[in-house]
Amino acid sequence: MSENISNQDSIEQRSLDFIKNHLNKEDCFGLSDQQFVQLKSWLESAQLNPLSTTFPDIVFNNGFIEHFAITSSSENKKGAQQTRESTIFNKNSENNFLKNLDTSEQYELVSNSYSRPFEPHSHNNVIKSIQKNWSKHIISYEKSMNSSEHRIFLLEYLDSNIHTAITRKNEPAEIFESYRINTDKILLDWIYKYKEKIDYLILINPVSFSLEVIKIDSIPKILEKEIEVIYAPISGFESHGYHGVKLPGKDI
Repeated sequence: MSENISNQDSIEQRSLDFIKNHLNKEDCFGLSDQQFVQLKSWLESAQLNPLSTTFPDIVFNNGFIEHFAITSSSENKKGAQQTRESTIFNKNSENNFLKNLDTSEQYELVSNSYSRPFEPHSHNNVIKSIQKNWSKHIISYEKSMNSSEHRIFLLEYLDSNIHTAITRKNEPAEIFESYRINTDKILLDWIYKYKEKIDYLILINPVSFSLEVIKIDSIPKILEKEIEVIYAPISGFESHGYHGVKLPGKDI
């Protein structure tokens, strides 16, 4: 098994475990009590597809879960700008620290820290990311000729740079430190056209402990909610700190 496949399997297993450990009825929208119990049963029996390179990622009895990542960063053919720049920043920070450690005196403590601002994030980027990746995985589903009766798309929001504020009449605003999809009316209306192909969507952000499940054919009912929503980009910094001592004959 290649390192890339192993890493992807690890991500998918971690995502599945997160849902199993944190799913509650209040996280679900458009599900009856019976459907919630059924969904939990599917999730408990779900396992990674032993054929790692084929659709879908996760399987259970007469059903599947297909996992993909979304981002609020800008994207191009090389992926999310946030991910690319973070990888470069991490590599450069580590190389710079090792260079400083190598030129230091023996037994001298070397401490370096590095930081950079995150790239701009936006709600519009989230919508584009979901639509692009959803369409791509719909094509994979159609090509697979998969005949499963129960079909789930699992979306993992990788960032913590979009917060959601939800206001209901005569109630204080509810703030979530993540993007929330159950209030995104334009996007849900777009997803609804896939109700004959995909039964459920699950959106998770393990960093912010955010979890949502939506029954896709119930979206019209979900859209009846009288709410106001603000999706706010959050500015922030990425930082790394390194500490080391140069010893005779080796570095640690």
